[in-house]
Amino acid sequence: MFDFFHRSLRNKLLVAFIAIGFLPYLLFLAYALLLSENKILNKTVQEQYDQADMIIHVIQTHLHLLEKEVLFLSQLDIMDDLIADDIDKRISRLLTQKHDDYELDLTLLVLNTHEQVIASSNKEMLFRPYHLHVNGNRSRHYSIAENLLYIFAPVTASFDTQKVLGTLVLEYNLNNLDSYLIHQTDRHAYIQNPESGISVGDRRLFNIALQHQKESLIAQEHLIVYKELEGMLQGWYFVYGVDKHIALAFLYDFIRFMLYLLPFILATVIVVAVRYSKHVVKPIQELTRITDTIISTKNYAAQLQVSTRDETAQLSNSFNKMIRTTNEALQYLEHENRIRLQRFVQLIDIFNTIIQTKNERDCIEVSIAYLQELTGISTLHFSPEHQHCDHCIALYVNDFEHDNKLFYGSISLDLSRFSDTNEREFYRSIATMIMLQLDRIRLIERTLLASRAKTAFISNMSHELRTPLNAIIGFAQYLITYEDLSDEQLDSIANIESSAQYLLGMINEILDIAKIEAGKMEVHNQEVDINELVGNVCTMLRPLAEDKALYLNVIDKHYRNGRYRTDPKLFQQIMVNLLSNAIKFTQTGGITLELSTQDDTLVLAITDTGIGIAPNEIEGLFHDFTQAAGVMQKEEKGTGLGLSLSKKMALLLNGDVILESDGIGKGCRAVLFIKI
Repeated sequence: MFDFFHRSLRNKLLVAFIAIGFLPYLLFLAYALLLSENKILNKTVQEQYDQADMIIHVIQTHLHLLEKEVLFLSQLDIMDDLIADDIDKRISRLLTQKHDDYELDLTLLVLNTHEQVIASSNKEMLFRPYHLHVNGNRSRHYSIAENLLYIFAPVTASFDTQKVLGTLVLEYNLNNLDSYLIHQTDRHAYIQNPESGISVGDRRLFNIALQHQKESLIAQEHLIVYKELEGMLQGWYFVYGVDKHIALAFLYDFIRFMLYLLPFILATVIVVAVRYSKHVVKPIQELTRITDTIISTKNYAAQLQVSTRDETAQLSNSFNKMIRTTNEALQYLEHENRIRLQRFVQLIDIFNTIIQTKNERDCIEVSIAYLQELTGISTLHFSPEHQHCDHCIALYVNDFEHDNKLFYGSISLDLSRFSDTNEREFYRSIATMIMLQLDRIRLIERTLLASRAKTAFISNMSHELRTPLNAIIGFAQYLITYEDLSDEQLDSIANIESSAQYLLGMINEILDIAKIEAGKMEVHNQEVDINELVGNVCTMLRPLAEDKALYLNVIDKHYRNGRYRTDPKLFQQIMVNLLSNAIKFTQTGGITLELSTQDDTLVLAITDTGIGIAPNEIEGLFHDFTQAAGVMQKEEKGTGLGLSLSKKMALLLNGDVILESDGIGKGCRAVLFIKI
């Protein structure tokens, strides 16, 4: 008889239906009335914590990825453009593309060493000073001011990691995090900094004090949990609340339902016994308990104890087999994961080391040393000879002149010894890194040679041309003083003299640019009276303005008198270039020169009422030999070097030159900034 029940769960259920009595129902109802509310609330609080942890993890992962992206961008070779004239062409496009990819309220920008914006995804910020809020600690690569998160990284030259070119900054609006928060009719979440009072999300529903690192509150209408964030948002709290009546709605509905069924249950209790109820429920409860344990602890080694031979025992045995299989699969996946992660870390480490090599020999030696360490093959070597080898990794480099590949050498590593395809791809990736670094080294050397040759050519040619030009100018000036020449002859000689002077000025400007590009332009800072320098230049150029009936006004009411350190020769040359340009391209009205000091910056602004410049042509005017298109520009002589040379000299003085105009016919404003 007992075997009859042990072999069939259906038989047990038949007996259980008869055994169901009123007492279990009554106990269950009492439990629901007395204890379930607290348990449901506690479980809801725990679920809130789990949900909060998940959202916090997503937010922190999102911010961490942004930080990694900033660090990655700061290390790109393209950042070497910071020392070039065309920085806006590639770096700005890169920042704009990254900004568009994120589709977030953020700004990417690059600061030079003087904390001035020289590239940005927001063009309105270009060439403006930018105060980076680092809260006194640059080592963390991030800071928070108001509702903005600043993630930054230093930009160093790829050819000299000790040379800091500037700073890459990601200005991130914390309101972007609102998309990760919960906004439902019965669930609400927000992030708040109790110290500053700044929050992300709507916090008007919960008026609570954030005093502990982690806490749960059961209010009259809500269940609230909060938890302090870590990492970049340390000091901020994540607050999550659930409407209390929603959490308990199911319990109250269930109790009402049970009360409605009470008359029917009472009638059923008369014919149903309770002898086997617990015996039937126990295996199912055990299965549920083990399942919950596995879910909460992730311990897939747990097993059900089987004490019967019925359908429940068969289910338990199948469940145990499934858990064992799952556990074995997870252990295998964890092992593979560790191997893949280790290989990935090694690949990054190798890349970071190889990319720092300065010549081809170091690149090969470092790479072979790494491969010997990874493979354990001490005889691994590099051979530059071209030979057919089925058990080697061939290296090729680009022939940039003929646009093809050249054999460079081979590494004596037999990839067929690795049975794992991923392992073979790992070593092929290292070979690709080596070839890319070799191409990079060769390109750098080629570029440096071309730059030196260009500078030397310009310098030599300019010196060779200046000698005969000085002779032409001297003879022309001598002939002008000769008394027996006619007026027509004097005009011709004067044209020769002025043209030679024009060519000599152009050659001098070219020589100055060549000196700056070669790093040979010396800056001699000394204490000078800026007012005196400005007055000398205005006195020198005022006759040119008076010849065209133009006014030349000087305003210095916002200038803080004193002596400042700068190079007077370079300062005056910049001012002469800017002021003479204003006079040259102004026909009516005049020029206003405004001198002022702003904190630690000297500002010299020259505003004219001249022909103006189209906004889309302003950036190009700072390139060598570039002039704006227009009738007047064609009539006036110019080399297209004045603004370019002025900007380069301003950078030598720890300053900059910018140009502003509202368009053709609306005048122009040139501004010189110098750190004092």
